[in-house]
Amino acid sequence: MAKPGRGADQFPLRLPPGMRDQIKRAAEDSGRSMNSEILDVLREAFPEEPSLDELTDALDYATALLRDLQANSQSGDVTRSSKFLTVLGRVEATNDELWKSISKERIPAAVLLRPDVVERLAALQKEYDLAIGLLDGIANDLILMSLERISSGEENLKVWVGEGNGRRMLEIKPPDRRD
Repeated sequence: MAKPGRGADQFPLRLPPGMRDQIKRAAEDSGRSMNSEILDVLREAFPEEPSLDELTDALDYATALLRDLQANSQSGDVTRSSKFLTVLGRVEATNDELWKSISKERIPAAVLLRPDVVERLAALQKEYDLAIGLLDGIANDLILMSLERISSGEENLKVWVGEGNGRRMLEIKPPDRRD
């Protein structure tokens, strides 16, 4: 019977002379156990393979970035080239095949933020003196808070239509709350 804290996957290992001492010193220097030190080295050498969901999310994101590049290209030279279109087609085809293989409902993983939204997020990050790496988390948390407020009925869905001076906000109520 395995002792508490010990997993079923144990592996006896013979180390060359002196290596145990090297591992022990490295573990002491980092303030960890020898086991943790060895596992970190092994994880670096053998990273966990991404799941199909992670792969499809990454490919959705890459496709969205390529589509955004294509839509916002000033000259269009790069995005009309056969190489660009070939890469875009291959990424989309690969992702379609992955989606078919996992047989799940397809929800786009990537939402491309408008430049004005990115600027306001950056301003918020600067105002609160937050690490740059937190912008994704901030954006996701703000979206999640809004979705929760809408789902709970605390707020209606609001969308902006039009541009410039003709821009206006519409509130959309769910079918069960319409007057």
